[in-house]
Amino acid sequence: MRLSIRTAAFSFVLSVMLWLYITLQAEYEVTVPVRLDVQLPPQRSLREPLPDRVYVKLRGSGWSLLNAMYLDRSARVVVSIPPHTQRGTIGESELRAGFRSSASVAVAIIEPTAIEYDLGTIVQKKVPLVPNVEYEPADGYVLARRLFVVPDSVVVIGSESVLDTVTHWTTRPLVRKQLRRTTVDVVEVVSSPIVRVLPEKILVKGIVQQVAEVTYYDVPVRIESALPSSVRVAPLMVTVTLRGGIEDIVRLLDRDEVPVSVSISREQLRRTGELIEPRVDAPPWAAAVIVEPRFLHYRTILDRPSERGAMSSDASP
Repeated sequence: MRLSIRTAAFSFVLSVMLWLYITLQAEYEVTVPVRLDVQLPPQRSLREPLPDRVYVKLRGSGWSLLNAMYLDRSARVVVSIPPHTQRGTIGESELRAGFRSSASVAVAIIEPTAIEYDLGTIVQKKVPLVPNVEYEPADGYVLARRLFVVPDSVVVIGSESVLDTVTHWTTRPLVRKQLRRTTVDVVEVVSSPIVRVLPEKILVKGIVQQVAEVTYYDVPVRIESALPSSVRVAPLMVTVTLRGGIEDIVRLLDRDEVPVSVSISREQLRRTGELIEPRVDAPPWAAAVIVEPRFLHYRTILDRPSERGAMSSDASP
């Protein structure tokens, strides 16, 4: 009984393999995406991106199509744009002629059948790099500094008309949570089909420390312009609490001077209203600045009635 089961299983596998062999000998047609490789003339760059793939209907035996679809990594369409060309169209005949594959297959149809291109003179410029990186400290920790980015700018290379619209560049998104120590990451710069960016990777460093606080009492409020005699601002002393990394707070304790200043600008005094939120200048590493009270009272003091009456009696004949 055991022998008959083995024999049946062997016969089944053999029949399936024979069926596949015979079936794959037949000719089929299948549509596959193929990478498009457009070779530009020297000192030229695209003003608009071209499709990175075209759809090719291939004709061939089942074996050849399997090779082209899953085994042949070199399958692509290569097109060279002639020099001294600014605008033009890549036609179907050029796309057919540019098909490359190690498999024995024929091209039946290529879509799209025409691709328009527009070239410009290649230039380069340096732009600031804005990292798309988010570091989230764990509870009881704080990001003690702004992110260190090395380098903090990149060189973009492309068509002059395209680079005129580029004011900055960014990175691929990266999110790290529950951080309890300083973290350094290598982050890839966002790529573009019409702009080359150098370098392609940058370093991002986030300094994470345990959170701490320090409070300064009776910090004077500095008023940037002279007040009229009838105007009063109160209070003129506030309490300021700085929250940040414990290492930065410890360094503050060794100093005698107060590292914060509270002021009211001339622009704030020109506005109408009874409450003013003062401006606070604090160290850049401070994760939070708390001022008590948050708002200052800005009011006009009227003359006393007795004084006005005395002035009126003196003025009468």
